Amino acid sequence: MFLIGFCFFTLICIGEGLDWVLVLKNLRGFLNRLIILHSLASTVEQLCARSPDSPSLEELRPRFCVFCGQTARNAAGILQLVGHGMYCRQVCGLVETGWIVIWIRRFLCLACGHTMSILPDWIHPRRWYAGTVIIEALYRHCILRETARSIGARFGRPGDVTEWRSLRRWRKQLLVSPSLWGWLSSRLGIITPASNRKECRTYLQRLLAEGGQTRGAGEWAAKETSGIVRRILRDLVFDRKTARPLRSFLPGFLSLIMPGRLSPTLPTEEGSGLDPP
Repeated sequence: MFLIGFCFFTLICIGEGLDWVLVLKNLRGFLNRLIILHSLASTVEQLCARSPDSPSLEELRPRFCVFCGQTARNAAGILQLVGHGMYCRQVCGLVETGWIVIWIRRFLCLACGHTMSILPDWIHPRRWYAGTVIIEALYRHCILRETARSIGARFGRPGDVTEWRSLRRWRKQLLVSPSLWGWLSSRLGIITPASNRKECRTYLQRLLAEGGQTRGAGEWAAKETSGIVRRILRDLVFDRKTARPLRSFLPGFLSLIMPGRLSPTLPTEEGSGLDPP
């Protein structure tokens, strides 16, 4: 499937008269993009509307590139990590209407050509539903034993729908899939996917304990999961298969995630304001 798509992509490039070598370099840069989760002080509404009191470009700018170690400004004070526009993405489960669209800030390192996206710490990268929603839904499903219908209605699904297949999928993927806290599996002693609610309950309790939960089960504990999830996701750097704490990257040192350098892409600092990219 990937080969067919690649051939089709190449034909498009030739048909449009594009420099396919340059396109492939940019494609490689896209595949090697990293995501950094940041503790945003703004509300969901601010991220949707991109209001003036949302975090500024300077507030979100990383202190250094997690690929090559280049600091935000070089020794001469010249900016090296520049704004690279924004992109929008959907997030499900946070409002009664089902989903919202938020804007994600992106930065480009002029030294190595890699890009870094800054996501709020209540979003799990590459998931439609917010990370806080996934864990609270699993908590209600596996620990409080609520029905799929009542859980779905709480997170924006139609009230007359009795099944929610995502619950079973999340239950099997929790602490196993790279896109659902799988990088913690060895640390928390998880080897195989949870086969039922009872086993998922154990997995979930281990994950919440990792985030600092010390209280027992209950409605108030379910609402507390949001803050715990944010603590677990905060200041993590994601690639496609794993996550590492931001503190494990040091300015001035080449990251081991992506050795090698790419041709720099044109910066877009001037065009990365409040208007859509």
